[in-house]
Amino acid sequence: MPAPTADTSVVTVRVGGDRTGPRTAGPLAGVELGLFAAESDTSPVNTSWAECLSDAAGDCSFVVPDTAAGGANAGRTFWVKQLPGTAPAGWYANPVLRTGPGSGSGSIAQTYAFQTPALAADQTYSSTETGPNGFMLSNTYGTNYPASGGVWQNSRANPEPPAGCGMDAAILLDLSASVGSALPQLKAATDTLVNALTGTPSRLALFSFDQASPSTSVPANHPDLHPVSTQAGADAFKQLYADWTLGKGTNWDQGLWAVAEAPEHYQAVFVITDGNPTRFADNAQGDGSNTHFRDVENGIFSANAVKAEDSRVIALGVGRGVEGLSGLNLRAISGPTGYDGTNLTTADYFQTTDFEAAGQQLHDFVLTRCRGSISVVKQLVPATTTGEDTTGATPAGAGWTFDATTTTSGITGLPASETTTDDGTGSVAFQPTFTATTSGQITVQEQQHSGHQLVTPGGRNATCTDLDTGQPVDTANTGTPPHPASPSTSPAPTPSAASSTTGPPPPTPPTSPSPRAGASTESNTQKAASPTASPPTSPSPAPAPPPPPPNPGACPAPATRSDRPSPSTRPPASPTGAAPSPSPSSPPSTTPAPRCACPAPHC
Repeated sequence: MPAPTADTSVVTVRVGGDRTGPRTAGPLAGVELGLFAAESDTSPVNTSWAECLSDAAGDCSFVVPDTAAGGANAGRTFWVKQLPGTAPAGWYANPVLRTGPGSGSGSIAQTYAFQTPALAADQTYSSTETGPNGFMLSNTYGTNYPASGGVWQNSRANPEPPAGCGMDAAILLDLSASVGSALPQLKAATDTLVNALTGTPSRLALFSFDQASPSTSVPANHPDLHPVSTQAGADAFKQLYADWTLGKGTNWDQGLWAVAEAPEHYQAVFVITDGNPTRFADNAQGDGSNTHFRDVENGIFSANAVKAEDSRVIALGVGRGVEGLSGLNLRAISGPTGYDGTNLTTADYFQTTDFEAAGQQLHDFVLTRCRGSISVVKQLVPATTTGEDTTGATPAGAGWTFDATTTTSGITGLPASETTTDDGTGSVAFQPTFTATTSGQITVQEQQHSGHQLVTPGGRNATCTDLDTGQPVDTANTGTPPHPASPSTSPAPTPSAASSTTGPPPPTPPTSPSPRAGASTESNTQKAASPTASPPTSPSPAPAPPPPPPNPGACPAPATRSDRPSPSTRPPASPTGAAPSPSPSSPPSTTPAPRCACPAPHC
């Protein structure tokens, strides 16, 4: 920082980027600020001394000449603003933020600008100081809406959304008192998001905030990733917030900082809030009733820390408390692109009238990425079960391989093989590409493990579910007795998405006919369904009876062209952790993904 002289004054501004602690933000270099004669001016007073560039320490300093008595700038005040279009690469500026009552009424589009004191020679004026030589920093709240923390904010660019169907995501819920009687609707909207991810290779974490995080009304956050690939896993996750109650105050800063501090990596973070921030920091600073620059600035620094971990922030403002100008603040913590009704896959933030609409937008956001994909979920059932009983099924662990093939012209990206990992979902995903067709037939076959026997509920090697509608889709068993796994064929996904559950093949799997073109003619903008492979099989002393003859029908459900991980199973599996490998003494039964032929849209 330069020193003032007998004829000059120094005006210095601290510029911040990512939060580094509960009350600190690290420096940001490359931000260009200027000194303006009036708040509304568009050009600085001088193109040399009235412009500065923040350095590696986050300092942006102006050396103002002629401030001695009688000088041209003596006693003069200036407005500090960011020069248009000068955010560093990978960042964007927020020249206007929403301030005003926390209720959302009386919203103000407040220009992000600060006036210096009257300048005198041999003096330094700082954004982080109070008193006669300080400006920007203020601990006075109420209707002093421009009250700032003294650290200039810029927002990190939002990382790209996760590709394909399924994701590791965190859900951050606003439990402030203003949610009021809409709390059941908030939980229902969250249920809708969870349901949309069920049947895909997805895991979820859960956070809350009111004036703190976790909210003062709940015992803890749940940063660990919980598999929701099966219905049992999804139901267990929903129980984490089923009994949550409301607190008071709205602290975006601490909610986002809790996410940033978590050891897990989240591809996406869904922030669902009904109001603007009225608190910040880990000791609930702010007045709790109004939104000031400082409340929003701190939320930006924490959101930056989240995005620095390559996590995309999707902000949903719900209700009148965050309508209209409040989009400025949602933009500041997520990204510059608001939802306009057509840009579902690229929008950074959404503003909806109620939680039901928010839930639908979350549902659509998730499943749009699953169009044209097939998710496969593999589960293992205890060896003590018999027949079609899948009681106690859990997601398979690492090492179960599935092969997907097609003979339908116009579908590329196949053949392909995917193997389950130890992420606890027991699932894989296939994302074929549709070029000269919008439908077709895909065959998925599991590479069977020794010591396991396919379980075929209803005589099917796999079950297929349209993820968009939740309706079952027909599959056809295929394959020949010599095959190690019983395959099934399903219609290739068209504009919808499908999930399938699989289990180990019977001793004599059926033969697999060549795939046929799917009957669906829906557009490729619809969501694809993913086949559900039959439940896992378990080793049994006696060989299982041969499977029924192949079903000649194909799944007519459409599948979309968006990425969808793989066919997913939906047996009642444990939501956390993968099933252990079978032991020689009591090998678990598994439902390998037999060959299942289903229309690509719904497999």
